[in-house]
Amino acid sequence: MSASSVVTTTNEASRVNVPENAGLPDLRVVALGGGTGLPTVLRGLRTGLFESYSWDPDRDQTRLTAVATVADDGGSSGKLRATYRLPSPGDVRNCLLALAGGDPALSDVFAFRFAGGSEVAGHSLGNLILTALTELEQDFSKAVARVGRLLSIRGLVLPATGQNVALHAELSDGTVIEGESRIASARSPIRKVRLHPADAVALPEAIDALERAHLVVIGPGSLYSSLVAALLPHGIAEAITRSRARVVYVMNLMTEPGETDGHTAVDHLMAIRRHAPTMPIHDILANTTPFAPEQTARYGAQGAVPVRADLALLRALGHSVHECDLLASGDDVRHDPAKLARALLTLAYRSGSRAGS
Repeated sequence: MSASSVVTTTNEASRVNVPENAGLPDLRVVALGGGTGLPTVLRGLRTGLFESYSWDPDRDQTRLTAVATVADDGGSSGKLRATYRLPSPGDVRNCLLALAGGDPALSDVFAFRFAGGSEVAGHSLGNLILTALTELEQDFSKAVARVGRLLSIRGLVLPATGQNVALHAELSDGTVIEGESRIASARSPIRKVRLHPADAVALPEAIDALERAHLVVIGPGSLYSSLVAALLPHGIAEAITRSRARVVYVMNLMTEPGETDGHTAVDHLMAIRRHAPTMPIHDILANTTPFAPEQTARYGAQGAVPVRADLALLRALGHSVHECDLLASGDDVRHDPAKLARALLTLAYRSGSRAGS
């Protein structure tokens, strides 16, 4: 592809190299997961897909959709869930903030977390607002939609399921851990995770978005408690399988103590296959930038190590592996939103989705 055949966003740091005739306004992307990984993807794609083009809510809202896990039961989300019996608001809140396009002051208020020793200490105001709107609407997904309008988000944020679900993990010794927040403390290999209730169904809007997607992005994020958890509601993996979307898995940078100790890239991939055996994964994005020695030492002291790529084995398993610089600057080992978006969109437009975008 020649230099004259690319278009770029106006922000050099967020530049996305794609063909001129790619039909940028027509690409529909769905990203699944939770934690800090999914908002990272969304922040990058929000810039790559929207900020250099006029925004038409009626036409463009479905160009970028987040499908977030709602199984978290720790921290502020856990306290609110115990009282109000609603899906976890925390991961959804982070996605809404990542896509917010309105007044920054309003986003700051929504992101505010109470300190001190009062009853609301530790709670995010965004979580409280989502809980209040769920009580008013008697429907969590409608509450999320109202906040999306309030924050003028670019795209859609959908809970993976509208039901109040919990995550259970079966360990290699047969022990069953109940609750997402307890999984990391188990310190034993995870054999399988499941939702309770077992018949929890995906939100219909999430199924529709996945069936119509050109590109589906899974990861980065906590393997079991974010990525697999988002795939477990009945209908999610099946919708991806039925779709003609190109499915991309963004490989994690580091293992997570208690959840993926000793996991290689292939171990991550096989865990997803065990839980969604019919779902295709066409491409894998792997970071090539080495970590600084001080980063490796600091994370190693916490029990985390770089995920070993196993690139040849991944390719032997039938996946296209794409190696690129995805590392953010700074002391923490994190994916860079702009680099990740550039890799995802370049892949989508160079390779073409199976839907033929």
